[in-house]
Amino acid sequence: MGYIETLVKCLRGVDTSRIDEMAHALRACQGTVYVLGNGGSQANASHLVLHLLECGVRARDIMGETAWLTASANDHSYEASAARLLVLTGRPGDALLVVSGSGNSPNVVFALEEARAREITTLGLLGFGGGAARGLCDCALVLASKEYGPVEDSHSAAIHILGELLCRQTKGGGK
Repeated sequence: MGYIETLVKCLRGVDTSRIDEMAHALRACQGTVYVLGNGGSQANASHLVLHLLECGVRARDIMGETAWLTASANDHSYEASAARLLVLTGRPGDALLVVSGSGNSPNVVFALEEARAREITTLGLLGFGGGAARGLCDCALVLASKEYGPVEDSHSAAIHILGELLCRQTKGGGK
């Protein structure tokens, strides 16, 4: 099967009602939305932060803060670095949205566990059936595909839909 066919199949697995649930959860967030990903998923996470900010949602790109990230990883470990930011700044009423192809990256799982311990809403854009992250998310869009490219591209589409929904809720229209 070619890439386009695989991508189309993955896109058909996008449950837009889950994206709508996420939009409502993000709009209801009383604090900061922390966004986390790795690799291509980090690129999507950073893109999501832009859309959140454009729609008036306070957002923070955890992995985009490289000086802080490398210092934390050096002092604690890469796996614990994202969770460490939540320890220092996370509060009940905040939200953590993870973007993960596999749902099994240790730094993503540790951050979700820390968020739950701190009564922070947990959301996920996940692939590969959700992995370990699935059970740690209050709301998640989970794709069955086990191919990173189609999952990341489908997550990108979901991010655009999420941005549109949030901006409509905020501004009464699109961006």
